[in-house]
Amino acid sequence: MPEKRKLIVFRIIVSLISVAILIAVPFMALKNKNGVSAENEMVVMSVWQIDCFEGGKGSRASYLQSAANGFSVNKNTYFNVIQLSSEAARENLKNGNCPDLISYGAGIYGIESYITGNKSFYTWAYGGYCLLSLIEADNFESVTKENTVINLGTENLSAAAALFCGLHGAATERPTGAYVKLINGDYKYLLGTQRDIFRLKTRGVKFSVKPLTEFNDLYQNISITTSEPAKKAIARNFIDYLLFGSNEIVKLGLMYQGKTLYEDEMRVMEGLEYQNKIISPLSESVRGELNSAIANNDLKKLKNLCI
Repeated sequence: MPEKRKLIVFRIIVSLISVAILIAVPFMALKNKNGVSAENEMVVMSVWQIDCFEGGKGSRASYLQSAANGFSVNKNTYFNVIQLSSEAARENLKNGNCPDLISYGAGIYGIESYITGNKSFYTWAYGGYCLLSLIEADNFESVTKENTVINLGTENLSAAAALFCGLHGAATERPTGAYVKLINGDYKYLLGTQRDIFRLKTRGVKFSVKPLTEFNDLYQNISITTSEPAKKAIARNFIDYLLFGSNEIVKLGLMYQGKTLYEDEMRVMEGLEYQNKIISPLSESVRGELNSAIANNDLKKLKNLCI
């Protein structure tokens, strides 16, 4: 082939390659932008778990991590679940450290302004207050503030539950201490939660349960806190996945609204309607008002602060 013809062919080939590159590069960029490329980088999602009240059993942080691992299969996404106290969470947020999702107990304050999305929170599990007695088939007609001890819990408003059911002023103990006082016979009744039901089940003793429907704030919520659109979409899909797997809540000894999950002593705690509730995160000022109403035995104000 003459040299001139070879040169012409070479230039044609180079031109075709150039055109192909010009077409392919924008297309590849579009694929990357839309997040459909198989070579996308791993998306890391951070989740904080805050235990504001006692569960029934097990670790909620471990439960969320397991759920996240199941959700992430073949999704090029990794979730890192960290357990924090509410105080540590507030401090981190003030210092500019914000996760992509926060799971927390209702009534917590200091996170409300960081929540994003059209819906502020989703309840993925809940507990409830109850009276417990070591007398089998007890009718609970002899309950008084003098013969009852209250499990203070952690950051939940057990004192509000006591006020609503006429036990304001009863003795209080830290969680394990209250249970021990009942077992030792120091008190006839214990105002506790589902956690105390599991403590008594583990002990292997006979006992009676009376659910309290006057008040509840034992709701485990989850909220999206990231502002990145792509991460918000992943977070919302994960929440759907978490809620869809609600039958697994029995692993935590907690409950899920609308589901019957138990056939033992926990059965009476399910499917209840509560007269007064705290179900969402609060501002610090509202939390202060709640504490003030409880301390002053102001039932009317307390009702006005609930839903």
